[in-house]
Amino acid sequence: MAETDPKTMMAYRYVPNELNPVAQRIPIPIPAADEVLIKVLAAGVCHSDIGILLPGDSINGFVPRSTFTLGHEGAGTIAELGSAVASTHPNLKVGDYVAVWSGKPCAQHSCAACAAGHDNLCVFTTGAIHGLGLDGTWAEYIVLHAGSAVRVPASPARVPPRVVCAATDAVLTPYHALKTCCGVRARDTVLCMGLGGLGVNAVALAKRVFGVACVVGCDTRASAQDDARAAGADYAVGPDALLALLAEKHLDVDIAIDFVGVQTTFDACFAAVRPGGTAHIVGLGTDAVEYRTLKLMSKDLTLKTSFWGTRAELAEVLQVVADGLLEPKVTSRPMSQCVEVLDNLRAGKVQARVALVPDALVDE
Repeated sequence: MAETDPKTMMAYRYVPNELNPVAQRIPIPIPAADEVLIKVLAAGVCHSDIGILLPGDSINGFVPRSTFTLGHEGAGTIAELGSAVASTHPNLKVGDYVAVWSGKPCAQHSCAACAAGHDNLCVFTTGAIHGLGLDGTWAEYIVLHAGSAVRVPASPARVPPRVVCAATDAVLTPYHALKTCCGVRARDTVLCMGLGGLGVNAVALAKRVFGVACVVGCDTRASAQDDARAAGADYAVGPDALLALLAEKHLDVDIAIDFVGVQTTFDACFAAVRPGGTAHIVGLGTDAVEYRTLKLMSKDLTLKTSFWGTRAELAEVLQVVADGLLEPKVTSRPMSQCVEVLDNLRAGKVQARVALVPDALVDE
């Protein structure tokens, strides 16, 4: 058998007009002066990855029509520093265990988003996101701006790479929504609509980190309701039973967060939230939802949305995970099985998050 060129790596890539990732052997990237080369230990799979590959999806319309490596969640160790990193980021060194914050913000003072500390919004505007245009984590190595390599405050044995992957999105996104966007308070009653990876993590964050008085989970699946209760939800029901539960328990929902993002879940959140409360959309289940202006105004609601989270928030999230306050439910699969994983995700067969492990590391 011919030996593999040590200067190349296997990557799973978006190719225009292909409906599944394409396996390609490509050169191992060389870090620029301000970048680090990261050896990928695990790379997350997200519903957004389905959207990238689906023509007509809003996320597919966002990505460029060029080939790039998929994957916007990741964990690994620093294999090489760019020539300037030792002086610009002296806290980083070869061998460090890091999480991949997959954005590449412009960091210009003239950028309103960056100047305000909203680096997550800068990258959405510019399209500079690894795995959504820039080469991502579904490979053996990734190059990343040094500032986007966030050190994990624990060893891989204590906080496994698959868990770190989930923290970079499935924990970071609800953390940003709860803390920064909704300003959740201990006295609040919070409704989490949709109890997949993000929704269940939101339940755990609300109860264990923010000390919220009452958290209600809602999902059509009984197994997801069980997961929410295990994460700390005070109540977990199906959509048909939600309003009756709120009436029976005399609960006024202050914040209703939609982690699905389709018309039915948005309508359910709108119906459940109290007058003067907040309805917040996180999920990207559809390109658009509609609301009746007078009905929205008659409840004096605040309607909010959010996107992902910042680098600073990721550092906070990693500390939460390292402290044992939350451990996302994640399973691991060899990276070569990414197509099968996506098929299962499309079919609704995946309840927990999935992390892809480079095949060369599976048996180590």
